[in-house]
Amino acid sequence: MKGWLLAALTAILLLAGCTEEPKSSPAKAAETVPLGELDLVLSRDLTLQNAKESSLSSFYKDVLYVYDWKDRGKLKVKVRTIDNGDRFVMMQLRNATNEPLSLKANVQQSKANDYYFINWRRDIKERKHDPVIGNDVTTPPSGLLRYSADGRFLYEAVVSKQYQSAVKTQLYENGQQSTVRELTAEKETLQHKMDGFSFSLEAPPNQLAEQWFLLAKEPLFKNGDGLSSWIDFQHAHYKEVNNWFTVDGAIKKLPWSIEPFTKEGYGRHLGTLIEKEAIDRYFKYGDRYFYDLMVQSAANLLEYRQQQKSTVWKTEYTSTWLKQKYEITSPYLDTRHNELIALYLYRIGKEFDKKELTGALTDYADYLLNLIKIDNIIHTPKGYLPADYYSAHQGKQFIHTSLNHALGEANLLIDAYKATGQKKYLLAARQIRLGVESLGTKWIRPNGDLWYQVNRDLTFDGNDYEQLTLDDLERHEKKWQALGGSKSRMLQTLIESKRKAIQQ
Repeated sequence: MKGWLLAALTAILLLAGCTEEPKSSPAKAAETVPLGELDLVLSRDLTLQNAKESSLSSFYKDVLYVYDWKDRGKLKVKVRTIDNGDRFVMMQLRNATNEPLSLKANVQQSKANDYYFINWRRDIKERKHDPVIGNDVTTPPSGLLRYSADGRFLYEAVVSKQYQSAVKTQLYENGQQSTVRELTAEKETLQHKMDGFSFSLEAPPNQLAEQWFLLAKEPLFKNGDGLSSWIDFQHAHYKEVNNWFTVDGAIKKLPWSIEPFTKEGYGRHLGTLIEKEAIDRYFKYGDRYFYDLMVQSAANLLEYRQQQKSTVWKTEYTSTWLKQKYEITSPYLDTRHNELIALYLYRIGKEFDKKELTGALTDYADYLLNLIKIDNIIHTPKGYLPADYYSAHQGKQFIHTSLNHALGEANLLIDAYKATGQKKYLLAARQIRLGVESLGTKWIRPNGDLWYQVNRDLTFDGNDYEQLTLDDLERHEKKWQALGGSKSRMLQTLIESKRKAIQQ
């Protein structure tokens, strides 16, 4: 056993009872899904309807298995094979009856004579109620399993909790819809022994049950410190990580201001479809687990965009705040989310020479230029500011621009110019910069902090983020100067005022 594992087992609870047990026989009429040297055995009489291969990037290949269960329900199993040989497996059992529905899933192997389970649980304080999202009750995966034979590494597995949910949909007169999930339960169903691990998919009446696991051909973490740090981060910064992967992507807790309304609303949130922390950790530390999460994130984003038949990423659930103020319903474009997605995909694509990812930068930059052309902007004394949101079905055109969004769009356009040399991006970035500057000290509130947004009539309102906008201001100045431009006295005034307000 390697030294890092011993260190990890000292710091992390190691479950007892990992002794060899007799191998269980597959249930009669079981279906088997191949997972390389392993098999996923489904202990029910299922009928395979379809097995479809697809891939939007050389980073991964998907095979989606769809099973029918005698009119009682449907099972989907997506096997995502990453280019390093590791496999994400996402499972979804849909119950179409008024009775509970369950099936057993076993990952079987026969070579191991030793294994360990590292529990990812932490004894932490109860999460405080969040004023925006309420309570997110989802928790990190159950833990990490390592199997070996005579001291020789075989494979590792990370296994999630199970999520039971109901699909809620709101239809609109324009033919569009808003879709969210109502979480009804998170369950721990993992069982493990020498010949593999198993869990039961248990779907309540007319609901879904979903679970995922990752199989790794090599150790996922270089050392115990890296593993322990990640476990701690998942618990301490639970808003920034995904616990719930599905056949259609990652699902995260949504704000209460959604339609259809539910306090337990979850959905595909564009801000967390990017595994920002995992991606940053991969580039810093190089751990295999972070590489797998990075590819998972990129794949989910590419698949999401293809499902919407779009070159950008549109939010698929309605914000009641946007609906009430601007008559916007889903799907709609959030400029900040798209900016961050495009930048992360470009970063990954540039590192690994993946054109299908680097193209996200100019795809969104061109989309932004088109929004400017159709006047989805706020006109300022000089220049303009792109509106924060856009929908082809929006009723009112008086959408605001927040300072952080405007700076983010200008920074993205500068990056697009640097990547392509096309002056159209630089010219637009300059107009946004002029738009911010031309409003001058009106951005500054009486207390020295900055206003969050400017409206179409050039009035200001809203409480600004504590740190985010300051970072955006400083980043914009650095990018502008790197192009040979000079510092802006007005932007420096905003920076100094914001910094002093934070320090008070």
